[in-house]
Amino acid sequence: MLDPYDSYYLVKERMRELTEEKKYYQSGPEKPIWPWLVLLFFIAICFLGPDAFAAMPRLPGTDQSDKLQAAGSLLRIIDVALFSWGARIFAGLLILNAGIALKNQAFGLAIISIIGAILIGTGPIWVKNIFDMGGGTLFSMMPSLGAVYV
Repeated sequence: MLDPYDSYYLVKERMRELTEEKKYYQSGPEKPIWPWLVLLFFIAICFLGPDAFAAMPRLPGTDQSDKLQAAGSLLRIIDVALFSWGARIFAGLLILNAGIALKNQAFGLAIISIIGAILIGTGPIWVKNIFDMGGGTLFSMMPSLGAVYV
């Protein structure tokens, strides 16, 4: 048991700690600065790099999409996103799915996921090889069919 003199000082010290905690929780924790930095980065990209999509890789052959300003840019963006980023992301997700299936001892699903990852992962190479054999791109094949596209 503590004597009253020590007890008084312990209670006084605890009351001081509680008032400091109360001030901290009333003011709230310090706000992080990283969301503002990310927003500033994206605004800077929008203003400083207006032709950021102009340097995208092009498929070989004559590309008629250059005549279409907005639609051609959109088609190039979709092509890059679908065949370079999308194929890798989906192949990776299928490999992760195969790992989860093996963990759950679903061997058939794991084999199907691995085969799907191989097919989706090699899809961009197949598309490039098909266009190389055909002698151009999708846009250069339209006039050779003899049809008029509006």
